[in-house]
Amino acid sequence: MRTILIGGAVLLIIFVAVFRQRIFFRDPLGKVERNGISQDGARLYINYSNDVLVEDTAVGRRYLVEAWNGVPGVPKQLACLTGLVCWTDATEAEGFSLGNAPNQVHAAMSAKEVTFDDETGATMRIQLR
Repeated sequence: MRTILIGGAVLLIIFVAVFRQRIFFRDPLGKVERNGISQDGARLYINYSNDVLVEDTAVGRRYLVEAWNGVPGVPKQLACLTGLVCWTDATEAEGFSLGNAPNQVHAAMSAKEVTFDDETGATMRIQLR
């Protein structure tokens, strides 16, 4: 039994290391604001590269901002274990643009904060902890 548990743990560690760009873990300490108002129902997920995924229950949308392109969007394919972890379809996940693709403004990203405008023009501010 002990050998099976150790083997399973090793396989899980290898799996997470290989797919670290696709796996988004829940950040319970992160904060999400829309137009300066805290969104208590929003869930924040981050991956190894501090790309962010926001599940905003108030408007029923998911927003994905990845550092490789910096354009906020809605992921095309996403599998989630609600409240714990989400998995994207690829390392550079495909997504739908929030606005007019040529006019979409890039998100301002740092190690501690991500700011972008959503499809309604509201300013989304995400603080990472």
